[in-house]
Amino acid sequence: MYVICLVLAAAPNLPNAPNVLEEHRDVQQSITYSRYGRTIRLDALPAARWEDLAQYLADGTPDVLHFAGRGTPDDGPRFVTDDGGEAPAALDGLHRCIAAAGASGLHLLVLNACWTGDLAKTLSDTVPAAIGWQAEAAEIHARNYARVFHRNLAAGESVAKAHSTACMMLRLAGCTGPPTMHSGARHIPEAHFLIGPEVRQVPQRAPLTLRDHETIARLRKPRLP
Repeated sequence: MYVICLVLAAAPNLPNAPNVLEEHRDVQQSITYSRYGRTIRLDALPAARWEDLAQYLADGTPDVLHFAGRGTPDDGPRFVTDDGGEAPAALDGLHRCIAAAGASGLHLLVLNACWTGDLAKTLSDTVPAAIGWQAEAAEIHARNYARVFHRNLAAGESVAKAHSTACMMLRLAGCTGPPTMHSGARHIPEAHFLIGPEVRQVPQRAPLTLRDHETIARLRKPRLP
């Protein structure tokens, strides 16, 4: 069974809009070449409208929901509109949508857009972990965070460890306000893994036989007198 990661590439084809197709590629490459990438299925909704998210969640629930796009200080994440522009979804409706997904098995919400930190904190009551940016985020920093975070998750790290590693990388690159992770009172991000223990488990070694012991004894160097 696959772990499902959904990327909402929600930015119109307009000047100065974030290049969310490149961000999707970054996430795809990071997962594909990670240790457990074969166990993850990456879905994408390009030029995503808010109704695309509602329809996807009506048919099934991903384990990870990654929003790639633009946010505004008061309105939260913005979705593509039919006329080629963008507009925010109603925050109450978005909260209900994510809460329903959380009840059905959504484990992680990544709002990789400006000014989504408060929304992530609010939504952390409905999902085990939610991540958002408290202020404006440069596109290069947002893409680098997505790349490192998903690579480490797919390599078997916990959500907390993958997040802290990605934030450390951003600080080294000069980012002074990396995204913030929030979790509900009943969840411990350090113990929350995208890759389950049945995959990460180290294979058991067969016990040594008498022949193995004899071989080891012959390979040992004789003690000096």
